[in-house]
Amino acid sequence: MSQVAARLGGSKGTLYNYFVSKEVLFEALVTDSCARNQAAIFDAAPALAAVPRLTAIANAYISLVTSDWAIRMMQVVAAEARRRPEIGRIFYAAGPGEGLVQLGRHLDAFVADGSIVTDDTRAAAETFLSLCRGHYHMQRMLGQEPAPQPDVVAREAARAVRLFIKLYGAG
Repeated sequence: MSQVAARLGGSKGTLYNYFVSKEVLFEALVTDSCARNQAAIFDAAPALAAVPRLTAIANAYISLVTSDWAIRMMQVVAAEARRRPEIGRIFYAAGPGEGLVQLGRHLDAFVADGSIVTDDTRAAAETFLSLCRGHYHMQRMLGQEPAPQPDVVAREAARAVRLFIKLYGAG
């Protein structure tokens, strides 16, 4: 709390007026960060046809999950969740869980317009995000690769969308 207060230019007392403990502050950081990341991913996907919209989502998602910030946050949350399982639940609900809901809405629209075929958009959303994470995410989590450059992100996004459309595309 002292480090947070110093970085913000305030005092620990002021922080404790807003957050009763460092755990509550951490929970607020997690939920706020997840909400901002959801907006960055899904606001990057204007109302386009399936392939360009999924490509925009894939680019934003891959860029996020392979970023230094996301890798560190995932490692911290995973470590903290061992001690406080509720932080893992909070993170999952606000981050990956909400991402699946938002992606599912996009996929529902694609089912409705005939762009994709599935009777389970939740499973399709899980498949899409798994294709996006690909091998880079695990390599990043284990410190084996630097964050991918934009051309690599674009190539991986195109691959994920291409494979997803092969699985779920109409026609």
